[in-house]
Amino acid sequence: MEKRLRRDHRGRRTVYRREWSIAAGATRVDIAAINGKMTGCEIKSSRDNFSRLASQVESYSAVLDTAVAVIEGDKAVERVKMLIPDWWGIWQAIGSSKGPRIIIVRPTTGNPSPDPLAIAQLVRRDEAYSILRRQDLHSGLRTATRWKLWNTMASELPLKILQTEVRNTIKARQEW
Repeated sequence: MEKRLRRDHRGRRTVYRREWSIAAGATRVDIAAINGKMTGCEIKSSRDNFSRLASQVESYSAVLDTAVAVIEGDKAVERVKMLIPDWWGIWQAIGSSKGPRIIIVRPTTGNPSPDPLAIAQLVRRDEAYSILRRQDLHSGLRTATRWKLWNTMASELPLKILQTEVRNTIKARQEW
C-alpha cells in the first residue's frame, strides 16, 4: 500500500506518516502522504470488523484532501462501497507471490467539504500560534489555549490558506 502511495506522490516533497493521529487523537490514519495535499489510506483486511469505519470516515473526511480505503477481498470491497463517500477511492489488495498487488476499483476525487476546525487541530499549540503570527492574526493570543488558537485559525483564515499553512507546518516538523 505504501509503495503504491509513494509511486502516486513521487516527484513532490512528501512526508509519509504511518499511524498518524488526527481528530485531536481520536483516530489514526493508517498511512498518510502530506505534500500539496493530504492523502490518507485506511487499510482493512477481509477479516476486519467494519464497526469503526463510520467514525474513521467522519474523521478522515474532515481533514484529508483525498482518502483511500485499501481493502482485501471481493466481498469486503462491495461492503465498503456502501460505507464510504463517493469521493473516497477504493484500492483492492490482492495477494501474489511478489507481495500484495493493488487494483484501483474507484479513483479518488477531491474532498467536497473539509472542516476548517478539524484541519486547524492537526497542528500543535506553538505551531498554531506561529501560523497566526505569520498571517498577522496573533494579537492578544500569545497565552491563548490551543483551542482558542485553533478556533481563530478556523474562523479567520480562508480555507486554502489554512490548508497550505497546516500542510507546510506538518512537513516542517523535525521529528518526521
